[in-house]
Amino acid sequence: MTGQQPSAILNERARSVLKALIREYVRGSKPVGSRRLAKHYWEGLSSATIRNVMAELENVGFLTQPHTSAGRVPTAKGYRLYVDSLLDTRDLPSREIDRIRQSLENEADPGELMSKTSQILSLLSNNVGFVLAPPISHAGMKHIKFVRIAQQRILVILVTGSGLVQHRLIQIEPDLTQRELDQAGRYLIAQFEGKTLLDIRRELLRLMLEEKSLYDRLLKNVILLGAASLVKCEGEEAEESEVYLGGTARIMQKPELADIKSMTALFETFEEKSRLVKIISECLKTVSSSPTVRIGLEKHIPGMGDWALISSPYLYNHKVIGSLGILGPSRMEYEKAISLVDYVAKLFGKLLSKN
Repeated sequence: MTGQQPSAILNERARSVLKALIREYVRGSKPVGSRRLAKHYWEGLSSATIRNVMAELENVGFLTQPHTSAGRVPTAKGYRLYVDSLLDTRDLPSREIDRIRQSLENEADPGELMSKTSQILSLLSNNVGFVLAPPISHAGMKHIKFVRIAQQRILVILVTGSGLVQHRLIQIEPDLTQRELDQAGRYLIAQFEGKTLLDIRRELLRLMLEEKSLYDRLLKNVILLGAASLVKCEGEEAEESEVYLGGTARIMQKPELADIKSMTALFETFEEKSRLVKIISECLKTVSSSPTVRIGLEKHIPGMGDWALISSPYLYNHKVIGSLGILGPSRMEYEKAISLVDYVAKLFGKLLSKN
């Protein structure tokens, strides 16, 4: 058996005990003892036999014992095995599907749709729901308008193909009239509508190098305005995605936040949204069309080793442009959470593409 993974050498009884213990721990949030399992799951199996199996599971790293006299709790490794091969997938109840559809289907504004989606994910999972909007640089441009608000100060209003609206204040020299700003806006729409901001930036940078731009006033204005409002410095793109959070107050009741350090670390992360975007993006590097479960976030948030992230990509016009999911303690009801994230991601993509 040399070289085999511990999960490969677990017999059916050990797998059943691990599965039952995790379900009981998720339900009660307290360490689970052999008597409790014998009483609720195997009337014909003695607590001594179950205790021996639990000891074996602890030896190979699937369980741990917080205190000598206490029962056992799952480790991140135990949850990983449970998620990968022990849980029973199930469809969402029809009443929850109806609730989700009623909450989201009539929302036409993309920003409000993202906000409501994060809230319904939180409400139905009793954890934090999140929606990671697509990076603005990868969004297609539908409309752009420049508004002169003061000398050399311009408000840029950008509308993406999915309907998201971004406002940005820029300062340029020389001062341009509103008529010149309107001309530049029309030119950008005529030439670049539907193209991503990343592609528009590349084209503007190329035009900067062409000598003709020095002699064409309109093109010169377009490049000047585009460079100020669309072209960002390298390294800024990672912070372009906006994250919508729902239910951050709801998790205050979780036993896992009884530790003040864990609570502080988590809420500092919520406050610093750019950091949260980076954490989610780092956790979601695995490309998958179905929900992905990341167990243990210690690497990203110190003190959050007992937390998990369940996420799924969503599509806009058949392309993956963002992700949504649930953030909460590792002690969560994975069967329901995975089904919830999967269903909401598919519905959200359809609704976003329809807007």
